[in-house]
Amino acid sequence: MIRILIFTFVFALQGALLIAQDNESCLDCHSDPDLEAERGGRIVSLYVNEAKFTISVHADISCIDCHEDADVEDFPHPEQLNPVYCGNCHDDIQLNFDSGIHGRALKRKAIYAPDCAECHGTHEILPSSNPESPVHKMQVPYLCGKCHREGAPVARVYNITEHNILENYSLDIHGQGLFEKGLIVTAGCTDCHGSHQILPSTYKKSTVSRINMAETCMQCHARIEQVHNQVIRGELWEKEPGAIPVCSDCHIPHRMRKETLTVTMSDRSCQKCHETEDVHKVVNGEKVSLQVTRKELSDSKHRNIPCVKCHSDVNPRLKRPCTPAGRVDCSNCHAKYSQEYYTSVHGQKYLKGNDNVPYCVDCHGDHKVKSHLDETSPTFRSSIPQLCGNCHQEGGKATLADSLISHSKLTDYSTSVHGIGLIRKGLLPSAICTDCHNSHMILSKDDDRSSIYHKNIPATCSTCHRGIFTEFIKSVHFSTDEAKEAKLPTCSECHSSHTISPVHQDRFAYEVTEQCGACHSDLSETYSETMHGKAYTLGYLRAAKCSDCHGAHDIRSVNDPDSKVGPHNVVATCQKCHANANERFTGYLTHATHHDKVKYPILYYTYWFMTSLLIGVFSFFGIHTLLWLPRSIRHMRSRKKHVIDEDAQYILRFTLTQRLTHMFVIFSFILLALTGMMLKFSHM
Repeated sequence: MIRILIFTFVFALQGALLIAQDNESCLDCHSDPDLEAERGGRIVSLYVNEAKFTISVHADISCIDCHEDADVEDFPHPEQLNPVYCGNCHDDIQLNFDSGIHGRALKRKAIYAPDCAECHGTHEILPSSNPESPVHKMQVPYLCGKCHREGAPVARVYNITEHNILENYSLDIHGQGLFEKGLIVTAGCTDCHGSHQILPSTYKKSTVSRINMAETCMQCHARIEQVHNQVIRGELWEKEPGAIPVCSDCHIPHRMRKETLTVTMSDRSCQKCHETEDVHKVVNGEKVSLQVTRKELSDSKHRNIPCVKCHSDVNPRLKRPCTPAGRVDCSNCHAKYSQEYYTSVHGQKYLKGNDNVPYCVDCHGDHKVKSHLDETSPTFRSSIPQLCGNCHQEGGKATLADSLISHSKLTDYSTSVHGIGLIRKGLLPSAICTDCHNSHMILSKDDDRSSIYHKNIPATCSTCHRGIFTEFIKSVHFSTDEAKEAKLPTCSECHSSHTISPVHQDRFAYEVTEQCGACHSDLSETYSETMHGKAYTLGYLRAAKCSDCHGAHDIRSVNDPDSKVGPHNVVATCQKCHANANERFTGYLTHATHHDKVKYPILYYTYWFMTSLLIGVFSFFGIHTLLWLPRSIRHMRSRKKHVIDEDAQYILRFTLTQRLTHMFVIFSFILLALTGMMLKFSHM
């Protein structure tokens, strides 16, 4: 009995060794950079970089340990494998992730929800101790900042209370310690929020909730009680919850900075000179007034700020203290906005010495800075287009930049649906320049951080058009795969950017097929050959267009159950125009063409048969007519010489009815030919 069991075990072990695949077998196919597959109507790469995989933390495990359904006896394995479940090995981490805000968002298939591969990678996962790893201490802020930064799609799509987190963190005391001094002991994102079980601050279990925040901060600031014992009522710690403020009440998250103010002279000293009318300076031979009245300061947003807070380079020891004063550096107070500005295309050109780019005072004013909520402020919502248009119009300073595609953006915007809503109708919710381009961090459309970068445009537009965005992300035109996404159209491809016209106008209706045809050229051509396309081309805009059948923003694959042209919905789609349409009616070939004998052989051969028949008939009778013509001419000449014989008997060839019938046939034939020719050659 024992011998039988041993034999059975050895036989099973040998069988297992025979059918188990090693990584080399998998890489026979997956080492090909061109290996691709279709997933959900999209093309994705299946390439595995062997060099990167061999230095990853998973180099010693088999492919089938993660891709379990690839463990087959006969190759190839199923075309579509199940998603890798990291929890098979990392069970505790997976449990924490699933209970966190990211894991719950991923379970409900929320847009932009990160998975394990989003942070750690797929086949090139490096240990967190490796400086090249995206989860290394120095890299984590950039990793989190992909989503949590100004203008990022996540910041626009979701209602996150903290904004511009990456920009703020890079300027606060923790970020400076990490980025400027390289201190990896300073606090990073995961030190406060955790690595996997990231919870909102409103959750009691969250590491940044009010009840846990002190414990979180004390991981680094161990003597926090002793440091604050003179501040908090002279006691070491609170006796009951809520009796004293928590850390974040005084130290604003992501913006912990030491603000310094060195007051060296009073405002009264400055105003002794600057209130006089004749105070001025000479710049390039021109006199520039330096007068600053009390009225200007009292109406300003900065009325409670002393002069030397901004003009910090004055020297009270000099006879004229403001002699060394240069341009005001607004970053002393507005560090976040200053950082955003210098990151922007404006700031980068300003640093290069370009005098044609705007600085803070060019938009906000100098001593008359007003709140953006003040209707008289140049940064008030309705004034923004004109403010930006001062440069971005024909003849403006922005026209000197060769990189700009259009120089008449103010004119274009004022004629668009957004501009009409704001300028003519006074609708303040209408989109303005800063809604799309941001206020300070204005980046080029080629920068992947830009709000107008190709992949970020849908999220930017979703700020206002939320319902449309919800439809769009379910369509075939949306993908989270960057390689595929670059080829898919976004809002601006169909609606343009600054010349957006109302969708109900004839102009937009006429442009729809042209826009779709830019990508779907073959379908556009076949559409033009149909009755719909010919009538539409002739100017009948009520004829069915692409969007009438396929939808506008929720265009789905024909195999999708919710597709408007799918078998379940196509009857209802046709009934929008053809009330009596039924299932048989929908058999109409909407994109049929007589040029493709593989897809439509009946149409192809029918077309050539009818064309051959037409050419043959007209050729035969054309030749017949040419041959008969000389005889007809001779007969016409002989009739002129013919003498009427009164005794001869004449027969009426056609009666009046027959003549009218012939005239009707001739007239109807010509009319049908004319109308048929119009449809046949509608594109001409």
